[in-house]
Amino acid sequence: MESLSKKVFLKLEMPNSQNTKGDRDKIFNALKEKYGNVTIPYKIIKELYPKCREANFEITVTLVKRDYDWVVTRVEAGDTTDKNYGLCVDLGSTTVIMRLVDLNTGDIIAEESIFNKQIAFGEDILNRIFYTRNSAEKLYEVHKATVDTFGELLDIIGEQTGVKGDDISIMTVAGNTTMTHFLLNIDPWTIFQTPYTPIFNQAGFIKADEIDIPINGYVYCFPSVANYFGGDVVSGILFTEIHKQQSLSAFIDIGTNGELVMGNEDFLVAVAGAAGPALEGGISKFGMRARKGAIDTIKIVDNEIKYTTIQDGKPLGICGSGIVDLLSEMLLNGWVDFSGEIKDGASKNIIKVDDQLAVEYASREESENHESLIFTQSDINQFLKTKSAAHTMVAFLLEEIGLTLDELEEFYVAGAFGTHLDIEAAVTIGMYPDLQRDRFNCPGNSSLKGAYKLLMNRNLLSEIDDIAQRINYIGLEDAKDFIGKMRAASFLPHTDIDNYPSVKAKLIKKGLL
Repeated sequence: MESLSKKVFLKLEMPNSQNTKGDRDKIFNALKEKYGNVTIPYKIIKELYPKCREANFEITVTLVKRDYDWVVTRVEAGDTTDKNYGLCVDLGSTTVIMRLVDLNTGDIIAEESIFNKQIAFGEDILNRIFYTRNSAEKLYEVHKATVDTFGELLDIIGEQTGVKGDDISIMTVAGNTTMTHFLLNIDPWTIFQTPYTPIFNQAGFIKADEIDIPINGYVYCFPSVANYFGGDVVSGILFTEIHKQQSLSAFIDIGTNGELVMGNEDFLVAVAGAAGPALEGGISKFGMRARKGAIDTIKIVDNEIKYTTIQDGKPLGICGSGIVDLLSEMLLNGWVDFSGEIKDGASKNIIKVDDQLAVEYASREESENHESLIFTQSDINQFLKTKSAAHTMVAFLLEEIGLTLDELEEFYVAGAFGTHLDIEAAVTIGMYPDLQRDRFNCPGNSSLKGAYKLLMNRNLLSEIDDIAQRINYIGLEDAKDFIGKMRAASFLPHTDIDNYPSVKAKLIKKGLL
């Protein structure tokens, strides 16, 4: 294993009149032959006496590989090399996922997720940024909420496994640019103020205790590329390896931000922008995250809505994948027109609420809260902005690099949304391009998987830097006629139906075109 952290058992000679080297120097000399540039911090030197002598100089040294050296994080009595642990984390604005990994074997010992405690300061990232503006105290509150989220996950994992923070020497973290700023207690205001540049892209290795993370070692943060293009996407590229492929690939991750990368071994070009809460259901009164009771799939059969819910709970609302299904099915069954306008009278499920039309997808009798669960015309209009942004980013980048859809060999749909999404439904509403379906690849949580990949292979540190440096990022503020292209893409599936031949064929078959 080439993990970021190693444990080395040493049996050294006890001090005597023939060997008068100091304890620190004996350890340093024993390590430098194999590990080269080794750093032993002052904190560790202070702990060597009487620990080493009481252990008869049979000790285990924990080393973490940084960019240019190995740094000692712990010295223990005896041989503890069988207990070598690390963490990888996907730091999302909504959910934080943490894995405990055995660094000797690569085995995933535990994986847990909870909501990010930052949510108390705003569901939307922008609200959190405004909350912390010009206030070190409020910035620290949001930082502490992040740290407390990590701490709770560590407690949960510790109770399950018996592994405590003292036993963990390294944590890899992949998050968007703002999340990484908050984690490090650094003001992210400049990310949203012209010229939209973060305080840092590369944070590298940070001592965990400097940012109040309760582990005995270092935290590595994946580098960002720009304000909306964070380390979570760099981690995803590392995992999918689109930067090594000969053929042209696209990688899209629609979450709080929407990020798109296209390229291969010769080039990488990217755009990104704020996507908002649409894909977590946040645009609708009854929208919700993907948890128990969320409607996650919808079909319309014989003009009747059929749905499933997460964990088979009584319906509480609808999450992102359910919204995509709902719009797709409404289009294919003539409940909405190509502009997304609900057709009055097309179904008994179409009702009027507060002077606008809405579709009732679960009745009062069905729902957990005994409320009529609806998706309004305003909700549809809001969602179409997100879906059109996703489509337009793809069209824009292809135009920028002078290539066509036919030349895209693989289309990666990353993140939790991509995992649960019905690709057919997403194509039907024009969110994703009408490619051959076998070209779509849903790698799941590529951010977490990339963080795990680095945890187990220290040789990837330079590759990560190379990925970040190679990406040619194009700010959408410089994009020619991006808003105009978005308007064209705000129709279902698009103003030019010939861009979506498979959808056109379905609509003709149903007599809707």
